[in-house]
Amino acid sequence: MSRTRLTATLIAFFIAIPLIAMAVPRLAAGILTAPFDETVREIARGETVSRSDLRFARASRLSALDWYAFSRFEADLGILNYTLARMAERGTDTHRKLIEGAIEADLRAISLAPTAAYSWLRLAQAQIERDGRAADISPYLRMSYSMARYDPRVVLTRLDIALLFWNDLPEDLKRDTDEQIRLAMKWFPRELVRYARARNRLSQVRAALSDDPQVRASFNLMYFLRRDQT
Repeated sequence: MSRTRLTATLIAFFIAIPLIAMAVPRLAAGILTAPFDETVREIARGETVSRSDLRFARASRLSALDWYAFSRFEADLGILNYTLARMAERGTDTHRKLIEGAIEADLRAISLAPTAAYSWLRLAQAQIERDGRAADISPYLRMSYSMARYDPRVVLTRLDIALLFWNDLPEDLKRDTDEQIRLAMKWFPRELVRYARARNRLSQVRAALSDDPQVRASFNLMYFLRRDQT
């Protein structure tokens, strides 16, 4: 081997060492979490997940975070802690520790990826689970709007929170919620009807749709037909 070729090989070898060193922790973390990714997806789809599956998935995220600080692992840990907390009896140490763990994980996820709008909404949900109607969710709604105002993936979650806290929202967030109502009517009309009934916000939803009488009439028809079917 010529000296030039040997030199090039050595340079490539020493460049590769730190790249491999950086890749190994992420690879190890991925191996730990992959078998339990479906559990997180099941939660996102609103499916019922067993405590044992939740605990295994939670343990996988905790182990992965020992290897690699990744916003998605923290976000997953937040939603897993939150889901387990909702299964626990309120007022118990288990519930308190899990919901505090959810809030801490959501905050770490936000510190690693502050533009992830859904992490701000998960933080709001965790605060609601901990504090009930005393939770101050306005800052989290504002941040989610600033990060992803028109993202269909977060519209329904944000709308559900806003309708629940409608009477406590400042005027700017009420205007933002009116806009989300109009988007939901365009993208998710059945879910909008369901949320309006569940949160007892028929008048607020109809007011937000008042600029388009045809759209409001369509909503009214869906709302009252659905009521007749229940």
